[in-house]
Amino acid sequence: MPACKEYEISDAANGCDLEYVAYEFFTQAFVLYEEEIANSKAQVTAIHLIIGALQRMNVFSVENRDILTHKTTGYSARLLKKPDQCRAVYACSHLFWVDGQDGIRDGERVLLCLKRALRIANAAQQMASIARDSSGPVTLFVEILNKYLYYFEKGNKQITAAAIQHLIELINTEMQSDSATSDAFLASTLRYIQFQKQRGGVMGAKFESIKL
Repeated sequence: MPACKEYEISDAANGCDLEYVAYEFFTQAFVLYEEEIANSKAQVTAIHLIIGALQRMNVFSVENRDILTHKTTGYSARLLKKPDQCRAVYACSHLFWVDGQDGIRDGERVLLCLKRALRIANAAQQMASIARDSSGPVTLFVEILNKYLYYFEKGNKQITAAAIQHLIELINTEMQSDSATSDAFLASTLRYIQFQKQRGGVMGAKFESIKL
């Protein structure tokens, strides 16, 4: 993929604290994405590559990082297929909450990404209902639930037990008896929540108010 080398070089620039060089290579990677990558599957791969590379960057100023994250979330939301849009958008939440980088803990923007992913999942569900195929979109809801749980555990104050409870109820409403994959995924997720509830201590107390 043409953009791969750009990200490798930007990683090297990041290690050398060369903000201008890293920013320039990301800019060129975006140009390559727009002009050279037409295949929808290749676009999905490329956007996740961009997200992963940008997540590792710690060299950028707040302004430059905001520009790059804005572009990345925009491209994610414009992928061809709704499920791909949804997964890329919720992956973008990690651009605003990076482990090991204390300055990147923007809980509000994380929540905005997850809410946007939910809206896309809802749109995908509506389209699937017309086509009488609900298993894929319901799985998206469970994937988003797992992201909510991740940030809930990380201490993002914007992600509340009430929001998680509401999402579980939404999934139960949308769930269809023939969506075996979604059923198994949700069951596994609910078992994890139950495990956390039974742990005791601070984490157990956090999960206690989530009713299964």
